[in-house]
Amino acid sequence: MESVRTMVRTLLIRLGIIAKPDLLARTVPDHPSPELMEPGVIYVVAGKGYRKWAFLRCPSDHDEIIQLSLMTSRRPRWRVNIDLIGRPTIHPSVRQLDGTYAHFWVKRGRVVWCVDSGRRA
Repeated sequence: MESVRTMVRTLLIRLGIIAKPDLLARTVPDHPSPELMEPGVIYVVAGKGYRKWAFLRCPSDHDEIIQLSLMTSRRPRWRVNIDLIGRPTIHPSVRQLDGTYAHFWVKRGRVVWCVDSGRRA
């Protein structure tokens, strides 16, 4: 299934129908090991009927790892929707309160920077 998804996404990009995504989603059963995490990938820790966490390397500093709770019982929490070709959308926005102070949205795999990104909240 993943190879078909990749082929369709590549074809749509080459035809100019969609832009090349900044981020792609990958569902994994356990927390990813930081040394194995790739930039440009959101790792969604999930299983049948549940999603727990999302991990990604910060788009502005790949050394920084962002961890987002997807559990409905926790606050704050985020939602990650993954379309048929593997592009994630995250809601609400991601805001780093230290480090890079990055602030951005992820919409259909594209990082959309907020004007206050890079500044302390």
